[in-house]
Amino acid sequence: MVQIQSAGDNEITLISSRNQTVVPAKIRRKLGLKSGDQLIWRIVKIGDQYKILAEPAPKSWADYTLGLGKNTWKNVNLEEYIENLRNEWQK
Repeated sequence: MVQIQSAGDNEITLISSRNQTVVPAKIRRKLGLKSGDQLIWRIVKIGDQYKILAEPAPKSWADYTLGLGKNTWKNVNLEEYIENLRNEWQK
C-alpha cells in the first residue's frame, strides 16, 4: 500500500473555460517549477476514489530511465534463452 503524506501546501484553483488551471506560486516555488516546465498528469485510484496526481516531468528522460531494466536478465542464462528462441523460429 502506498502512503501519501501531505506537505501542507493545499491550494484551490479553478479550471477555466479553456480547461486550463494555474499551479499556485507557493507550490511552483517549493517544487522549483518555471515557465515552460512540463508536468506529468496521472489518474490514481485511492480506495474507491479517483484522484489527480501532477508531478514535474524529468529534465532528462534518458537520465530518468537509466537502469530501469538492469535486473530484467539477472537470473536468465542468455545463451540458453537465445537458443530456445532460435529453435522456436525453426518450427
